[in-house]
Amino acid sequence: MKTCLFLFSFLFLLHFTGRTQVPTTSARRDSSIKVAVIQQGRYSSVLYTMNGEPITNSTIKSLLKSYPKSALELRKCRAQKRLALGLLPVFIAGIIIGGVQSDKHKDAAGSPFSKAPVPFSIGLSAWFGSIILLATNNHYAKAIEAYNSQFK
Repeated sequence: MKTCLFLFSFLFLLHFTGRTQVPTTSARRDSSIKVAVIQQGRYSSVLYTMNGEPITNSTIKSLLKSYPKSALELRKCRAQKRLALGLLPVFIAGIIIGGVQSDKHKDAAGSPFSKAPVPFSIGLSAWFGSIILLATNNHYAKAIEAYNSQFK
């Protein structure tokens, strides 16, 4: 009889201790990355925060790399930056070649551009193309959005 009573009381206590260990979902911390723009006179800067604490760029990149959708957007961001930087040597080569060709025709009338239009056009197209690629690169913001979507 004692063992039965002991077993019954043990199971009764075990039943209630198991219920108290259920995690609550109401006090979950917000782990999403938030962007705060700080105005400093005429200039503004961006501050990234998580749980109300500022985080560094290396921490942001490691967080973005840990989630597959944001890692994909981060790779797209780096690829677009690489392509924009890859166009800069094309710009320099086009301008140098155009300058050399226009110097060979010093006696001809017209501007240096009219003396060597193709190399200058290629160089200027590469210059404006790299500017456009860098200005339209919004994959970093998309990576942060993709990372934050897992917390919604």
